[in-house]
Amino acid sequence: MEYCDTSLAKHLLDAVAKKTFNWAEFVRYLMDGAAGLGFIHTHKGTTHGDVKPDNLLIQQGRLKVSDFGTATVRRTMTKLTGDITRKGTSCFMAPEMLLGGPGAAQPAIDVWGFGCCITNVVTGEIPFATFKSEHDLLTALRQKTPVCRKKQARAGSPKKLLDLIDKCCLYDAANRPAMEVVEQELRSILESIQSRDGFGLPPPWLERGCSVHECTGWNMLKCAASSKDFQMIKTRFESEMGDGVTVSRIEMNVNMDLFRRYHLERDRVLQENGGDANETFLWHATDKEDEILQQGFDTNYCGLDFEYYGAGIYLAADSKMSNAYTASSRHPHYPSDRSMLLCRVACGKMVERSPLTSSLEYLQFVQQSALLKLSSEERKRQSQDKIRQLLRCTKNRTCPPGFHSQIGIDMTHTRKSKAEVVVSRSYQAFPAYRISYRLSCALAHPLKEGRHDLHTLDDYTSSDFHHQAVSDRLL
Repeated sequence: MEYCDTSLAKHLLDAVAKKTFNWAEFVRYLMDGAAGLGFIHTHKGTTHGDVKPDNLLIQQGRLKVSDFGTATVRRTMTKLTGDITRKGTSCFMAPEMLLGGPGAAQPAIDVWGFGCCITNVVTGEIPFATFKSEHDLLTALRQKTPVCRKKQARAGSPKKLLDLIDKCCLYDAANRPAMEVVEQELRSILESIQSRDGFGLPPPWLERGCSVHECTGWNMLKCAASSKDFQMIKTRFESEMGDGVTVSRIEMNVNMDLFRRYHLERDRVLQENGGDANETFLWHATDKEDEILQQGFDTNYCGLDFEYYGAGIYLAADSKMSNAYTASSRHPHYPSDRSMLLCRVACGKMVERSPLTSSLEYLQFVQQSALLKLSSEERKRQSQDKIRQLLRCTKNRTCPPGFHSQIGIDMTHTRKSKAEVVVSRSYQAFPAYRISYRLSCALAHPLKEGRHDLHTLDDYTSSDFHHQAVSDRLL
């Protein structure tokens, strides 16, 4: 089972205590929850049966539905025993589950529970928490007492969100909306919040006539050869890659939902870093381009192989670094047609990070292995196992406290080079462009040969490209 950092309940308490509560962030989490419940209802034919904030877990900016221990189609009724506490599941149970009647195992009970979760976010209170006994709660349900006390709603509560609670918590289960409808309502609410709070589309999108209400789903727009961003990216790419490369196509990723998530994460980094998100454009090569362009990066599923500096999203300041990956994994022959991504990255506060093979734990392992008479195959296998063990350590899957990203340091050739940037929060990087190109000959690996012309992060942030991207509001 995947480990998650926190729950919606705990994150809500922390946000209120630290005064970092953000409507857009929590509506985004609720959208994830609605999408997850809608999926199990429609595609799995399953009713969760115990929807509450403690069972909605958060990891890397994404909310996930958990604890399917009661997920079943059943007709038996749940019997209440003992006192009802503020943390009790009973406060989130639909009336038909507690009072008896038809539909006690239908998806509508999850819709009620989800409406109670929204109430918790809006008011900070657990529904019906003032009723301390079984008798009082059942009496309130029989009298059809409203779930949400709107007078207790937080300042700035979106009216549509309060209305959505009423729809989800109708006492007539047949009239409650499907979770897919709830998700669409939350999406509309999020758009309104973003517009109200000053959320805007990137200037390149606006220049191409995109609007907030038209940017739905995933869409790749081809950049005209005469466009500003095409010329900037082409010039940078060809100057880094050198002779033998020809840019054939540059596409812009118009993905509103994904950009909103990045926008929220960037704002969080900005607040945590004293008003500086340290935003840059960095390269990334992958064999899952379409998946990332549609859904974004997901650091929860980083592989346990070939992770040089630890788990995370690997991004390079020089396109030759990313090209080296495509050469080794996808295109062994020449000439070849290739592609890579250019990402907007909120680097925030950065810390240097040496390769895992330079860590004290790994060096001690090497010393111990040298004492054993092992075959080269066995030595290689044990080395890989040790790397996997190190990658499972929390410290190698996250940034140190107080930092947002790590700069990969390579010490070969007696010169320290800031080769790659590693971020460990999923939405810190937005895949903004896809560059398709043709390479006529093999290029030397930038970390092995030709290092003298490898651009590092310091080179990039002082480059004309970076300054022009900032001045033209591409960042």
